[in-house]
Amino acid sequence: MINPDEIRSAQFNDTYFPIVDGVVQTVHRYAEHMNRSGYACVVTPKPLKKEYDDSQLSYDVYRTAKIGLPIAEYGMPAPKIDSRVRQWLAARDLQIFHAHSPFFEGTFASSYAKKLGIPCVATFHSKYYDDVVHITGSKTLAKIVTNRIVRFFRSVDSVWACSHGTADTLRSYGYGGEIFVMDNGTSFKAPANPDELGKKAAQTFGIPDDKRILLFVGHQIWHKNIKLILDTFKMLCDHSGEYRLLIVGDGYDEKEVWKYAETLRFPEGMVRFLGKIMDRDLLSGVYLNADLFFFPSVYDNSPLVVREAASLGVPSLLTEGSNAAEAVRRNVTGFTAAENKVAMYGEILRVFGTDGLLKKVGEGARTHVAKPWEEIIPLVQEKYAQVIEKYNFDHQTR
Repeated sequence: MINPDEIRSAQFNDTYFPIVDGVVQTVHRYAEHMNRSGYACVVTPKPLKKEYDDSQLSYDVYRTAKIGLPIAEYGMPAPKIDSRVRQWLAARDLQIFHAHSPFFEGTFASSYAKKLGIPCVATFHSKYYDDVVHITGSKTLAKIVTNRIVRFFRSVDSVWACSHGTADTLRSYGYGGEIFVMDNGTSFKAPANPDELGKKAAQTFGIPDDKRILLFVGHQIWHKNIKLILDTFKMLCDHSGEYRLLIVGDGYDEKEVWKYAETLRFPEGMVRFLGKIMDRDLLSGVYLNADLFFFPSVYDNSPLVVREAASLGVPSLLTEGSNAAEAVRRNVTGFTAAENKVAMYGEILRVFGTDGLLKKVGEGARTHVAKPWEEIIPLVQEKYAQVIEKYNFDHQTR
């Protein structure tokens, strides 16, 4: 029998620190927690521009070769031309590979796992069709890419998704095999000193304590529905001066986002762009100052930020029917509204106008939405053990 706690795994992704997004955070938490009792490492490309000190991490990281391209923001990972990565992996007596990208590092993981005689798991994290259309404007190219993605997932031994909606997205691309749903977790926890953290963040960013605070945390990219956030907030501002909007994060559309916000002519101080906040305590303090987390993205699948907000008792307003909204029950653990500014505006007025509703739903979110990684990782390890045992049985009987 395989002891799940002692499994030796390698995690593969096409981007990593100093870049930070939901997938990077997931890979990091997988490796961090599983390396405590077993062994886990991460295989990922070298940083293209800004270096990162991997020695500060609690697990091994191998940085594969990367080719800089003028048309690619992050460069092109090239593990297949790296002469050392195979030796590095072979020396670690690994039992399973886990690919978090269907592209360069993922296809390398799938092919090299076969040579080592171990299984490869792959998680479908993102709406790649939407990404390609957004970047190139070509639906034809997006279809070509998604066909390639489907071929990749057919090549691995176990296919995972981070939500049922995400699994449906992969099926819509043409994948017809079994998909196992593994939830994401959160590293945020209710702090012992919430008043202190909240006060420090309020002082740092000038957050008033007598206004109704809406918060967005994430990349400033249009397909996260930031225009809907700003348009909805414009209606709120026209209705009342009691609301404030905080936007945390950066992204390749941020200058255009700022310009659009300027065209809406918000009164001074009503909308605050706080930039990227790397200090986790300071970010926790910002969450603690918020009354409602406003995240109407229909692009995100299982956003970690919704769980972060929930862990601090802040309920989210999400787009009804979106993959992100799968994590909540309306009026119990979160709120939802149709994907338009009138519906969102009306829901915000209802939520703030109903006595005790924000507090009640915030507690529901804290209890049911904010699953800590300490609960998720043992489930990952149990599933790894099942995949390894099935793989070994299937190959022994051939």
